[in-house]
Amino acid sequence: MAEISWPDTLPKTLLMNGLSAKRNTNIVRTAMDAGPVKTRRRYTASIKVFSGKMLLDESARAELERFYMITLADGVLRFNFTDPQTLETAEFRFTEPYQEASADGFCEVSMSLERL
Repeated sequence: MAEISWPDTLPKTLLMNGLSAKRNTNIVRTAMDAGPVKTRRRYTASIKVFSGKMLLDESARAELERFYMITLADGVLRFNFTDPQTLETAEFRFTEPYQEASADGFCEVSMSLERL
């Protein structure tokens, strides 16, 4: 597990409404001079990428910004987070910077996280 954990003051996981998950390709395909293509696993475990949203008030949005910028060094470090499908704690990492949009007095934050 990672040394850093998701802040207790933020929602525990992504909203189920609009959640998407995709497993990254973990297969290497090599064409042969003759015969079928050979395949093998690239890694012992594949990475699953989750895209989803959180609805935050201003104080929670500021906390997320501090966590992302300072604690995670602009999102490059791993952290413990609740898997939105299994509800188990696992290691995650941001795949790209999160996005913010105004939503009826709240901030709707869209993010893409990879489960490692």
